[in-house]
Amino acid sequence: MKKIQFYSLLFISFIVMMIGLIACTNDEAIVSDENKETSNFAGKTSDEGYLYAKAFYQSNLSFGKSVDVIDPDTKQGVTITEVKVNNEARARGYVVKQIKTDTFLFFADVNREKDVLTVYDANTDKQEIFSNLTKNEDYKTTEKFDFIKYANQKVTAAKGCDFWKKVWGSCTTEWTESAGNGYCINKRRTNYYFLWRLIDSDLQITSGAYPCNQYQ
Repeated sequence: MKKIQFYSLLFISFIVMMIGLIACTNDEAIVSDENKETSNFAGKTSDEGYLYAKAFYQSNLSFGKSVDVIDPDTKQGVTITEVKVNNEARARGYVVKQIKTDTFLFFADVNREKDVLTVYDANTDKQEIFSNLTKNEDYKTTEKFDFIKYANQKVTAAKGCDFWKKVWGSCTTEWTESAGNGYCINKRRTNYYFLWRLIDSDLQITSGAYPCNQYQ
């Protein structure tokens, strides 16, 4: 009888634990393999991410840590891998690939001496440079964009800004606010993201002042 009670309690505890695990992953991205590490690019010399990084740095390269970030809704995601240059202790580059297809998506270089972020989009074959990072709060709070170390922070998608837009893209919000004396103005803000970090923001006034009750 005692054995039956013991196994019953064990079974109930297992069910409670599984329910808790499922609940924890419903509203945030799944991050795994944070400490996965490859010592070099052996066997990867034909990899598109490696080739781009090699051309960018023109130096000896090695892989660092790698982390998977998965959208809990679509079960799709990306693998972020550090690129170390000339055996430096800290990674400077990052290769981003789609998990499902192993497709090379993006390359990023974080020049922490000059505070410049360079992002290459393999799909559009375009490169963008962001040089105003010293005023960027995300840059400061993530040790100058350590995309691996801070990948375990909760990754959420704001309303109208889905998982993939925050991997690399922009999200725009519009609103109306008072300009005083019964007048209103319309504003628009576009935030630019890379790996869920805010890298730039553009605020515009989209209308002149008008009576706030004009469209009521």
